[in-house]
Order: sequence, then C-alpha cells, then structure tokens
Amino acid sequence: MTRPALPWILASLLLTVVLLAVGLRVGSYETDYALISRALLHYNPQDPAQLVLVELRLPRLLLALLAGGGLAFSGYLMQAMVNNPMADPYLLGTASGGALGAILTFAFLPNLVVAGIYLPPVAALIGALGTTLVVVVLGTRRGQLIPSQMLLAGIAIGSLMTALGGLLTFLASSQEKLRTITFWAMGGFEKASWAVLPYPALALVLGLLVMMAVQKDLNILLLGEERAQALGVEVARTRWILLLISSLLTGCVVALCGPVGFVGLMVPHITRWALGVTNRANMLLCALIGGNFLLLCDLLARLLYPPAGLPVGLVTALFGVPFFVYLLRKQS
Repeated sequence: MTRPALPWILASLLLTVVLLAVGLRVGSYETDYALISRALLHYNPQDPAQLVLVELRLPRLLLALLAGGGLAFSGYLMQAMVNNPMADPYLLGTASGGALGAILTFAFLPNLVVAGIYLPPVAALIGALGTTLVVVVLGTRRGQLIPSQMLLAGIAIGSLMTALGGLLTFLASSQEKLRTITFWAMGGFEKASWAVLPYPALALVLGLLVMMAVQKDLNILLLGEERAQALGVEVARTRWILLLISSLLTGCVVALCGPVGFVGLMVPHITRWALGVTNRANMLLCALIGGNFLLLCDLLARLLYPPAGLPVGLVTALFGVPFFVYLLRKQS
C-alpha cells in the first residue's frame, strides 16, 4: 500500500531549511539570523563573521546534507538489490572497501589533487566497487544471489578491508598523515569546502536520475528474483546498475566524510514506513530524510561538545545501534 508522498516531501524540505538555519548559528563564532541573511544575500569576505558562515559552516552543512542523502539512498538500493532489510553499505563491505581506497591516498600520495581532480573519492569509488563485486561473487551460487550468504561474505570481506586499512594507517610515513587518517576514520565533515561539494552532489543527482529511469524494474525485483524474471525484468542488468550506483554514492561519501555508519540501514526503513514499499517518491524522500538525519546528528555533535564537536560517526551510532538491535529482534 502506498501513501501520498507530497506532504512528506514538503515536511522534509521544511525541516531541511530549519536545520540549515539553526546549523548556521551554532559554533564558536557567535551569529544571529540577521547576520546570516546579510552573509547569504550580500556576502562580504572582509567581514570575519560572514567569512566563517559562507566558507566554513555552510559547506559543512551542505556536505552533511549530501552525505546523508547519499548513504541513505545507497542503503535503499542495497536492500532492494539483495531483498534483505538488514543490508547497508557497511554490512556488505562497500564502505570498508571505499575507506581502504581513501586511506591509500591519504597515507601514500604526496599530492591529493592531480590535474584538478581530488583523488580520494576516485580511489574510494574503486575500492567500494571492487569490494562489493567480490562480495556479490561470493554470495552467488549457481548463478543465483543468496542474500544470507552475501551478507556473511560482506561482513567477512568488510572486516578484511578494515584490517588492511588499519595496517596502512600503522605504516603511514608521517605524524601529519597519521593524524589525518585518524580524524577522518572517526567520521565528520571537517574536510568540507566548496571545492569538494560537487563530488557527492553529482553522484547523488546522477544516482537519482538513473534509478528513477529503472524504478519499475526495481520495484518488481522486490518480489523476488524468480518472479522478476518471469515478469520480464533483466535481473542481472538491474543488479549491476544498483551495484554501480550504490558503490559510487558510498565511495564519494566515505572519501570525504569517513565511515559514518547506520544511515543506510535506518533511513530506508523509515521511508518505507512513511510511503509504502513501492511508492515512486521513495528514493527522493529517502535522500531527503537521510540528509536531514545527518544534519541533525552534526548539530547534536556540535552542541554536545562545543566548539569543535564530537565525531559525527559517534552520534549516528547512538541512534543506529538500538535500531539495529530492534531489527534483529523483529527479524527473529
């Protein structure tokens, strides 16, 4: 059963505006809404307060919004791909593979920008795609994907990628690189800048457009592989598209924000509860709710430990672990 999507989308957009406005006020530099309006409408880089708002706080909030949307959407696609509500980019090893790719660039490359391209998202995409491909192969038996086997393979391969990432961190050649990797591994938005925002934005927009084009096949796939094939869906092709898009989203987010967990696990469940399983607006609402969730977590992180703020990965875990336990009990 599907439900009207417009009220939920409008409410999510309104919440986004509210969280952005509140987020712009919170920080070590005292601001008010009048100053925020002046900074956004008539930006003066000579004013230190406006400089903080436009060059530091606003990119951080937009990165949180895009990262939450990307992780939530990726989780939605992965749960559809394996038809299992427990799947997410972390349980399937995708995020761990992306993290390993990013750590390789942080630890061993002297220059992270080559020919105007910021390399960590590229390396993270390769790592995420490669890891997920290995997990899919291990989770396939006689040409058929076995969701439970794929989840177990994801946990095992993800653990291996995490161990390799720890080894590379240990072998980092300087204290500065070690510090960079350590802070990145806790999850956060300290790397936010206008220069890096196009990467997750392009990945999210591209993913939404592609998946909206094949949404009918995606909904049929939820009925199960055999039924989908009987109804004319090219299951292998659809799963490859899901794999590529989810890896692209996860790789970009992990490279810039570190391993921020549980967003891709929680938000798709909230979306399906709000709109039903096959609503055409599910993917858009999932991205909006995911973005708002990380905006809220970032705000709580800065309020709980001012002025620097807690690593946002710790805050998402406070919500995600109880939700995960709830899902386990519900499944059993």
